[in-house]
Amino acid sequence: MLKKGYIEGFYGRLMSLNDRTILLKKLSELSMDFYVYGPKEDPYHRSNWTSIYPKDKAIGLQNFKIEGERLGIRTYMALSPLISASDDLNKATKAVLKKIKQFKKLGFTDFAIFFDDVDFERDDDLASTHADILCAVNEFTEKENSLIFCPTVYCNKFAKGKLSNSTYLKTLSKKVPESIPMLWTGKEVVSKTISDADILSLKEVLNNPIIIWDNYYANDYCPRKLFIGDYQGRDFSENSPMGIGINPTGLPITDSIILSQVEGSRSTKDILRKNNVPDCFKEILPFFNGPFNKVPALEGLENIKSLLKLSTPLCIDWKSELQLEWAPYLWNFFIDLNFLMKLYKSEDQKGLEEWASQRYSNPLNQIIFRRNTDN
Repeated sequence: MLKKGYIEGFYGRLMSLNDRTILLKKLSELSMDFYVYGPKEDPYHRSNWTSIYPKDKAIGLQNFKIEGERLGIRTYMALSPLISASDDLNKATKAVLKKIKQFKKLGFTDFAIFFDDVDFERDDDLASTHADILCAVNEFTEKENSLIFCPTVYCNKFAKGKLSNSTYLKTLSKKVPESIPMLWTGKEVVSKTISDADILSLKEVLNNPIIIWDNYYANDYCPRKLFIGDYQGRDFSENSPMGIGINPTGLPITDSIILSQVEGSRSTKDILRKNNVPDCFKEILPFFNGPFNKVPALEGLENIKSLLKLSTPLCIDWKSELQLEWAPYLWNFFIDLNFLMKLYKSEDQKGLEEWASQRYSNPLNQIIFRRNTDN
C-alpha cells in the first residue's frame, strides 16, 4: 500500500513543536503514515551538522517523537551531512554516527540521510563517499530500525542527461543496499507530472524502493506565491513508488489543507469550507491553484476592480489563524492588482515609480519600468 506523509525539508521556515503537533494530528486524522524531520533552517540538521543538539532542542525533538508515537505516525529524524569526496571519510563517518547515536537516545528508531543541495561534483567519487556513509549508518542502526536517503542527484535534471549515464547514480546502485529507500522528486525539482514511467526509468538504474519527495506545493523557491489547489499530475499505481512525502510551506494550518488535498477524498471547495475560508476566496482561487495551472488573464479595468473588491475583505475583515498564514500572499496579490490598475490608467511615470519603489525590489522595478518604457 502506498505510504503518504509529510517532509519538513524546506528553506526559510523552522516550525515549533506546536506547529508539528498540528501536522501530526492531521496526518493521523487522514490515516497517513510518516513525518520526516529535516528542516534546512535547523543548524544542527545541516549547517552545523557535526554538533549534537543542545539539551533544550533535544527535549523538543524527544517530545515530537513521543507525540508522533502517540498518534501512530512514524517519525524520521534526518541529518544532512555536508560531506564531499575530499573529506576525511573516517572522521565524517564518526561524526554522522555520533548524531545517529543521539537520535537513538532521544527515542528515534527511523532515520534519514540527506545529501541534497550540495555544490559538489556529482561523480562516482562523491557517490562512493555517500554510499560508505549510508552503509555505516545502516550497519549502526538495528534491524527493527529503518533508514531512507536523499541522493545529490535527486531528479532527472540533475543527472545532466540520461539517468543510465549518471556515474553518481550508477555507483550508488552498486554500493548502497537495495533495502534502503531513496527519495526522488521526479523529472525536475518541482515536477509537473510524475508517473509509473518515471519510476520505471529510475528503476533501470537503481532497484531501491522509491519515495517521492514531492515539491508540488513548495514555495520556498517562490516566496511571494502560495499554492493550495487540487493535487495534480501524479499518476502511478500503488506499488510503483513505495510512498509520497509532501514538502510544502512550513505554515501548519496551510499544510494541513495541503495534506487533505493529497489525501484526495474531499473537494477543494469542501476542504476550504471546513477551514472556514470565506466564500469570496473561491473567486480568486485560480491565482492560488498550483505551480503549473494556467492563471486567468487580467484584462480591463473592470476585471481588476472586481478582483480588488473580492480581495479587500480577505485582507482586512477575515480574522483567523489561517488568515494570518495567508495574509502576506493575499496582500501581495492585492498590491499587485493595484499596481496593474495604475499601469492601465497610465498614471505619471515618476509617481508610479515612486509608488512601486516602496513595494517591490529594485531589480524587479528595473525590469518592469524598462519594459514599460520600451512598450
